[in-house]
Amino acid sequence: MPGRKKGWTVITGAGSGMGRALTWDLVSRGGRVIAVGRRAEALEETRAKAPEAIEVVVADVATPAGRDAVALAAAAQGTIHAVVHNAAVLDPVGPLNEVSLDDWRYQQAVNVEGPLFLTQALLQYLSKNGRILQVSSGAAHRSLPGWGGYCVSKAALYMLYQCLREEWVSQGIHVGSVRPGVVDTPMQTQIRETDAQRFPGVERFRRLKAEGQLQPPERVADFMSWILLETGDKQFSQEEWDIENESQTRLWKDTRQV
Repeated sequence: MPGRKKGWTVITGAGSGMGRALTWDLVSRGGRVIAVGRRAEALEETRAKAPEAIEVVVADVATPAGRDAVALAAAAQGTIHAVVHNAAVLDPVGPLNEVSLDDWRYQQAVNVEGPLFLTQALLQYLSKNGRILQVSSGAAHRSLPGWGGYCVSKAALYMLYQCLREEWVSQGIHVGSVRPGVVDTPMQTQIRETDAQRFPGVERFRRLKAEGQLQPPERVADFMSWILLETGDKQFSQEEWDIENESQTRLWKDTRQV
């Protein structure tokens, strides 16, 4: 891992999609990963590629018990060098006037509370100059009818990144945020299957898939691992990374060490 110590990274949502791809990418570069998710079978499929370098934790980051389980796994390794908050849920999809309180609270618990309180639980195990990377979304910056809860949660996560970036830098903890674009993941499959009455913007996502314009998870994983491993501390934190930002992707391609 050029520029960074080899060590353990905690990745949530590691059972599929970007989380699985990032796990494999980091391991291929000599790292080790604590892979977190809610589905044991999916996590074991992730682990099977490199069982000597991947530990799995079946846990729901929306719950105190789930976060405690991740913290125990980190404690068993002694020190971790990074945490990637990738887990998120899209549901409930539909008009905000129809959302139930329980569904709203669970979505916010996964997408916002999970990253904050899991990081709190892991702080004591983070190495000096440890890194926290939050996975953001274009939905953090614009409203999408039918995605009200998701947009609100991602907007809150973006502000969380900005606040924690300022609060924790004095402790030697660096907080970053990344927008991965529209990625070919199971969540995208869920989106394309949504009724247009629940999500009026669904046709755009169906068209992106049909035209082959979705980001491959492997490409996004390479971008994210570069951000984690090869950027300077100030560079890592100072602004949100966006895979569709031409100046940022040019820097990634020009400086990527393999």
